[in-house]
Amino acid sequence: MKPINQLIEVTRELRNFLLFWFGQSLSEIGTRLTGFGLSIWVYQNTHAVTQLSLVIFFTTLPGVLITPLVGALVDRWNRRWTIIISDILAAIITLTLALLLITHNLQLWHTYVTAFLTSLCGSFQMTAKSAAIPMMIKSNQIGRANGLTQFSTAVAQLTTPILAGILIAKLQLQSLLLIDFSTYVIALFTLLFIKIPQPESSTKSEKRITTIIDEIIAGWENISSRPFLVLLLAFMTIHFFISGMTTVLIDPLILSFSSATTFGNVMAVAGCGMVAGSFFMSIWGGGKKSISTLFLFSVVNGIGLIIAGMKPFIPTITFGITLSFFTLPIILGTNFTIWQTSVHPKLQGRVLSLFYTVAGLGLSLGNLSASPLADKLLEPMLSPDGLLANTVGRLLETGEGRGIGFLMVMAGFFVVFASLSFYTYFGFKQIGGELLATDGEILENKTINILDYEPDKLRN
Repeated sequence: MKPINQLIEVTRELRNFLLFWFGQSLSEIGTRLTGFGLSIWVYQNTHAVTQLSLVIFFTTLPGVLITPLVGALVDRWNRRWTIIISDILAAIITLTLALLLITHNLQLWHTYVTAFLTSLCGSFQMTAKSAAIPMMIKSNQIGRANGLTQFSTAVAQLTTPILAGILIAKLQLQSLLLIDFSTYVIALFTLLFIKIPQPESSTKSEKRITTIIDEIIAGWENISSRPFLVLLLAFMTIHFFISGMTTVLIDPLILSFSSATTFGNVMAVAGCGMVAGSFFMSIWGGGKKSISTLFLFSVVNGIGLIIAGMKPFIPTITFGITLSFFTLPIILGTNFTIWQTSVHPKLQGRVLSLFYTVAGLGLSLGNLSASPLADKLLEPMLSPDGLLANTVGRLLETGEGRGIGFLMVMAGFFVVFASLSFYTYFGFKQIGGELLATDGEILENKTINILDYEPDKLRN
């Protein structure tokens, strides 16, 4: 009975957040359905990868360029109303797309504009939601809340391609857009019944752009003045860089010697691993020693990449990718828990937006680096008569896809090395007087062992 009572008590503590999470999760699934459906529409109507890549470009552009500005505005504005207005605007954009499609007036340039505007709304939603979580629940539940957020993302990633394919085949794209619109309506309805407390305002009432720039700078100074957060940002940028590389490498790694059906099966199993990891994180919460959790699961993530790249053998690749995917929600959830519990609530919009920008640049650089490293450098080296055929090739084999596998292995070793290095550094280096408590005051005359960092101790 005790575990059941504990579960009931946790549910009561999180009931406000759970309603918020439910509505926003439905909205995320709807948004992903639209994105996937539009990608299919663009390719079917143009048969050009370039046009499809432009849609992806306009979808990611706002997140890289204007998120710091978004963060400053989120800290100025009411976070609940920021989410509501962003949802309303995104719903209007989706409904406009549906009407254009129904009336046979949808053109290619419409998808570029709407992709940019939807991404802009999503940037406000993402930053405001991340900054709102610490205001809605107790600090000891933030890890579970981030786990639930990762869980909904993992489920959306796993189910969206399947649902979109079925819905487009049965109902066509316009019906899918209307389903997306209905998810926005449900999300807005749930927001009417929840309360998101606001932190005390830290900015002046004036709205000059110079003031907003000053606020962005203040957000960066909050990070740069604290080595703990600088190192955390550096580590997570490395993590996103490697994730960007492996995202590009997984497809050709499998397809170089196997079929598209097998690739789909592998990714379905790996997606289940991500769902399992996010479910585990939502139940566990990341534990009390957040930094230790972050680095140790990053080591496991790297081991998974090494296993996946070692041999052109589907069982080992499946196991490696699934293991790596399992750790992703735990790493990301723990990372956000640390940021949300060590930065003052009134600064979180700015600080988190800067994190999203820097990490997003790392992800983009990883995407861009993977192809030339694999295709131009390592694939020729691991051809049957290549430069590494008689050395590395004896271990990893030679032929098509083995350069990709070697790059995956090196990426895995780099993750393991970086994770253990940061873990060892924080284990032996005690940082005193640098970690801000959530009341915004420096912890004077205290030495904090970062590996034993417990958010509750800083808040109390």
